[in-house]
Amino acid sequence: MAPAEVCHTPNISTSRRMKSQEEKTAYDLACDYIYFNKLGKEAYRANTKVAATLRKIGREVETRHEALLKNMCNKLDIRASTAEITFRTVADEIFSTGINWGRIVVLYCFAAEVAGFCSRNEIDIVEDVVRWLSEYVSERTITEWIRKAGGWDEFCEQFKDIRDEREKFWWNSILYTTLGLGTLAAMLYAKS
Repeated sequence: MAPAEVCHTPNISTSRRMKSQEEKTAYDLACDYIYFNKLGKEAYRANTKVAATLRKIGREVETRHEALLKNMCNKLDIRASTAEITFRTVADEIFSTGINWGRIVVLYCFAAEVAGFCSRNEIDIVEDVVRWLSEYVSERTITEWIRKAGGWDEFCEQFKDIRDEREKFWWNSILYTTLGLGTLAAMLYAKS
């Protein structure tokens, strides 16, 4: 994984200094997935196997569940004052029944959709969304799970050649996660 500085430009900075390799990896992946993959900013492309795999699987999730992801962003309260709380609420819901690679991918997809929504609507918090995503993925529980699951290299192996039953398992897992997000979006919308 490239150093975290690769993601930085004079306009982009994080609110705190990153300490661990896990934080750097999560931040680089967040930059790549949001700035490069979602917003088309070539300067943020991470030329790693992990980033390429995340983009590939994430695009598939976004294609299969585009309407749900867009609908969630349209209904969520993304004002600057409440955006981080909303983001964390959705992230907590994604992992409420456990952690797996599919849920981690869905979190990146959701964050990218929020960032894209903010960018299109001139809500200046895209940099914050990148930070929230990288901090959430860097939290102890998820970091420990990633380590125990074999690390990001194992993520690449898991999604290297998905076919037949294994593919059905992964997409069903991701579908259940996104259905849970749809329920959450409906609850948040009803509260507003």
